[in-house]
Amino acid sequence: MVVVGFDVGKDSLFGARLDRSGVVKEHWELANTPAVLLPVLRGLRRKYKHLLVASEATAEYHRPLAQLCLTLNIPFSLLNPITTKQFTRATVRKRKTDKGDAEVIARVAMQGQGTLVTKDTFNDIKPMLRTAVKLIQMSRMLTLMQYHVADVLSNEPALLQQLATCQEALDVAAATFRSTARQRVNPSLSKLLQTVPGIGPQTAALLIAELGDITRFKNANAVVAYMGFDPRVKQSGTSLKRNTHLTKRGSPYLRRALYLAAAAAQRHDPELQATYDKKRAEGKRYREATIVVARRVITRVYAVWKRGTVYQKRIA
Repeated sequence: MVVVGFDVGKDSLFGARLDRSGVVKEHWELANTPAVLLPVLRGLRRKYKHLLVASEATAEYHRPLAQLCLTLNIPFSLLNPITTKQFTRATVRKRKTDKGDAEVIARVAMQGQGTLVTKDTFNDIKPMLRTAVKLIQMSRMLTLMQYHVADVLSNEPALLQQLATCQEALDVAAATFRSTARQRVNPSLSKLLQTVPGIGPQTAALLIAELGDITRFKNANAVVAYMGFDPRVKQSGTSLKRNTHLTKRGSPYLRRALYLAAAAAQRHDPELQATYDKKRAEGKRYREATIVVARRVITRVYAVWKRGTVYQKRIA
């Protein structure tokens, strides 16, 4: 298979083509516009029967490239920047140039890393929910600002009111984005996922938007890994070490939502409470124990989603 890696920026991108043996055969520097990318991709599609295009996830800058590949039926692999960064660190020279980054992306994709995008990858729900999260974060920052202004400018109520007005607008916008997103998800699937303790309408919508088709994951552990909730593993010879640091390969929005869901569920679900208490008794900190609970919640979500049946508590 011929692999083409693209280092994508806002206005331009650099490409590198690797042949089946992993040898770099070609480089490009192109404007990041459909008008420029389309003829290049068409030429590659005609020339190579087995072709894979890859890039890192870079906000929304990779979207034009990915959507063109979908239109032309070219497999497109989206890589987590953490994966390529780890690959670069493992090299001897550790070079970082635009051309070098494109080559690294192509080599990582050639090893089977990354996620193949589909039409569902670019649904409208995901950016809506992610925007809502950012608006909420901005609102919380304004809360801290209000405390500060109230302390140092106590004789300026008009200024404090300006911050309050901004915060109110942010809260309204966040609620609107969330409400619109919830209305566009599959209502029956959302209701099904909400039978899992800790999963509310907002988290259910985020799961549907971020995970897409659950059948693409072979088991619950694959979902855990996709979210970045799996621990890092270091191996040297016969020594195998697992630590409490997460890989964090997946969506931070999804990871945060599931962590909060686990924190709520472990206070009300006896089985999850027992898991949490057991880990705490073993000397785990709150965060570490809650992450273990989050993995259990993900397992339940996967089972419910895959089977299409509501969650039922185990009978002792």
